[in-house]
Amino acid sequence: MGSVKDLEIKTDPNKNELGIGTFNFSDRFSIFDWGVMPDHIQNKGAALCMMAAWNFERLEDQGIPTHYLGVLDSSEKSVKTSNLLEPSTRMVITLSKVIKPNFENGKYSYIIFTENRGGINNYVIPLEFIYRRGAPEGSSLFKKIAGLEEKGDLEGLKKLLAPYGLTEKPKPGDLFPKTGYDFTTKFESSDRILTEREAYENSGLTEEYLEKLKSIRDDVVKFVSGRAQEVNLINFDGKLEFRFFNGVQLADVVGTFDENRFMFNGEQVSKEVLRQHYKKAQPRWCGEVERAKQEAAKNGISDWKSLVIIQPQKLDPDLISLVGEMYAAGSDLYTGSNLFRVRPLEIIMEELRTYQ
Repeated sequence: MGSVKDLEIKTDPNKNELGIGTFNFSDRFSIFDWGVMPDHIQNKGAALCMMAAWNFERLEDQGIPTHYLGVLDSSEKSVKTSNLLEPSTRMVITLSKVIKPNFENGKYSYIIFTENRGGINNYVIPLEFIYRRGAPEGSSLFKKIAGLEEKGDLEGLKKLLAPYGLTEKPKPGDLFPKTGYDFTTKFESSDRILTEREAYENSGLTEEYLEKLKSIRDDVVKFVSGRAQEVNLINFDGKLEFRFFNGVQLADVVGTFDENRFMFNGEQVSKEVLRQHYKKAQPRWCGEVERAKQEAAKNGISDWKSLVIIQPQKLDPDLISLVGEMYAAGSDLYTGSNLFRVRPLEIIMEELRTYQ
């Protein structure tokens, strides 16, 4: 079981053949790398499934290879999203092997990827590829900026802002002159930012295929951002994942309200709504999470959650209901469908403001 979606394996992959599986998108949610939170959000799983499937279909039309095969309708038939009469929570995909780094002597070892560079086929690349087109409230960029300012590291601040085309620090809600990119780990207990050189070392890819991956990444960001703009959304940031099977292919899911932070009429439409509410309503737990992560990193502990003293509590049911409507209405808006038949997004976002 994953934090927010489950995988059913029909056939296993091997070095030369893809497996077949089904993503089952649940109504669970996860924030701050915690895993499953106490509440479930109605319609969330279906909304994410519809957005991701819609994106995959159009990206493949543009020649971008993915692991997507279709979504299951009410008769268990794999179809395109345009053939659905109601939302689906099940996506059919091809599968690749998952090869995780070893945890040795307080740190993760990627030696299997470095020693076999270019020689591993049909595997999930053990990285996440983060992009930022702007800085909404809650962006980790502001935390990095504050840390550098506190140390008086003006040169470090200049270096941090340069990839975004910035000469001074941004304000929440600003879009950047340039899209900036980060690489992070995927299979570690907490996401760890890597330099581009570290990402190359850990990826198992040749330099040629890493450049191909970055080209696909840029095309995906351009597509999702363009589609968002068409429906009055702004795509501020997001993450992408890839696998290698006789070449680089887009994997996991892309362009959803969990993978991305979208803005609509000045309001965030993503699980950032829940992140910010937890910071306001349960600051002690949020503080404990941050403390535990820092302690684990300092002492070489992989399971940072075991260091958290208090647990997250359930949220107001009315808030959870509104967030579920937000996911559903936002999905219909983005995909241009009316599968969820809920109220318009602008009305839902107006009501959500009372919780912020």
